[in-house]
Amino acid sequence: MTYKSHGRAGHRWRRLRKQVLDANDICWLCGKPGADTVDHVLPLSVYPELAHEIGNLRPAHQRCNSAKGAGAPGAHQAPMPRSRRW
Repeated sequence: MTYKSHGRAGHRWRRLRKQVLDANDICWLCGKPGADTVDHVLPLSVYPELAHEIGNLRPAHQRCNSAKGAGAPGAHQAPMPRSRRW
């Protein structure tokens, strides 16, 4: 598995991605509905072993996920309303 993909391809990743997005489409970074990607809470650059751990995956908008990048969780986003937490 390469650093760039971290297994974010193939059947296993697609299944996990679908599971996360089917369960909740509220972006964990901005708190708004319509999440279309899955973010790794603990960055893969630091924790590649958590690539397929569902506990490390959260729904996110593509723009929010890209803005966060490999940064630490909470580094840029506003606090999410309590009722919308994952």
